[in-house]
Amino acid sequence: MPHRDAVSREMATREAIRRHGRGLPTLDSSRSTARRTVGETDGARQRAQPKDALSILYVAEAFGGGLFEITRMMAEQLADHGHRTAIAYGVRPETPEDVRDRVDPSVELIGLPWTERSIGAQIRALVALKRLCRAWQPDVVHLLSSFAGLHGAVGFGGAPTVYTPQGYSFTMSSESIRKRWAYLLLEAFVAHRVDVVGACSLSEGEQARSLPGATTVAVVPNGISELSMGARPSAMARTTPTAVGMGRLSPQRRPEACARMLAAVADHAAVRWIGGGDGIGQDAMRRAGVPVTGWLPRAATLTSLSESTLYLHWTAWDGLPLSILEAMANDVIVVASDIGPNREVLGPEQVCRTEDDAIALMRAILVNRELRERLLAEQRQRRRWYGADRMAAEWLELYTSLTSASQRER
Repeated sequence: MPHRDAVSREMATREAIRRHGRGLPTLDSSRSTARRTVGETDGARQRAQPKDALSILYVAEAFGGGLFEITRMMAEQLADHGHRTAIAYGVRPETPEDVRDRVDPSVELIGLPWTERSIGAQIRALVALKRLCRAWQPDVVHLLSSFAGLHGAVGFGGAPTVYTPQGYSFTMSSESIRKRWAYLLLEAFVAHRVDVVGACSLSEGEQARSLPGATTVAVVPNGISELSMGARPSAMARTTPTAVGMGRLSPQRRPEACARMLAAVADHAAVRWIGGGDGIGQDAMRRAGVPVTGWLPRAATLTSLSESTLYLHWTAWDGLPLSILEAMANDVIVVASDIGPNREVLGPEQVCRTEDDAIALMRAILVNRELRERLLAEQRQRRRWYGADRMAAEWLELYTSLTSASQRER
């Protein structure tokens, strides 16, 4: 299967990079056992022994949406296997109000003065992070998203640093060319300063390697708990064909185009947008006659998605979208824009270059049961790669490699 071959090649490349880049070692068999332990899901699962346990500090500035979920899953998965984990986070408009209720008590939560993107707020956050690292003494610091990465590049402790962009800022096509060049230079600075750029997709890994000054790049594709080993992905009984979009109505999701495409299939299916956003996106949906649910609790959001036949994911840029994985876990067929991360997850048949192509595919899916069944079978094969247990195991392998190298250098 081409996708599997690509993943295998990437993992082999990542191992070679570790072996030869910046003195990172090849893992020995005892360390590989730790990876297998994280992947287990039955009652016999072993916790890491105290001598092997790591202290891992996750740093997330824009702690909301997909970044919230991916950070939470990484921290919870490793905490559940005996590692000490904490999330240092900023409070942004997208940050849930009930953060403590939504993160397992085994994960320590540390709020930071990251409440806006002013220079003053960044300085206060950097000072707080330096103080936190001195007190908490992490073995590894994992920085998620651009602002966290920039702070890690400036430096706030001696622990090895991993930086995961979750979608590079210089790929934001809604920004001016001048801004995107500035973002690229900042990202190159970060890539050169951190120990490893930990990309969340093969596409992001390629972008990281193209940066001037980039050193070690590893790829650990995102995953979700619903697709972990032993999990039972669900499929709802659907009586009414439904096509949906989902998420924040922001430039990344191209709401005007999504509104046109959903409206174009409204004669074959009920349509709606699950989520909310700014006035421009809301207005586009309203003009097209596409209902918008507004922000729902996460459980209600996933229920609404699971009741759908088709999910339209028309992003202009991405890291590796959790919403596609969530749709796949619930047997909702995905039609997406033809950008690297979407093609990587879905393959060539379910990504489209133009709105007209996407509308034609959506119509065909809604009216052709044989096509639906074939695409669902393909999604079920592809989704096996994207469990949170696999993701956590690979991050743990990387963390262990980094800490082993750091200890030898002392």
